[in-house]
Amino acid sequence: MDTTKTIVDVKTALAHKYERKAAQTSSTPKRKQYAFKARKYRRQLAQMAHGTEK
Repeated sequence: MDTTKTIVDVKTALAHKYERKAAQTSSTPKRKQYAFKARKYRRQLAQMAHGTEK
């Protein structure tokens, strides 16, 4: 079973979730926290994509 696809799907979903939460909250600290988490998952996705290119 290819788990790479599953991991990519999960990380993409989490990035979307935290981007949505960052846009919806009115608290500045929470907005920054959610934006950081979304960037973290986007960065991990980019690293995974770069690692699979050969």
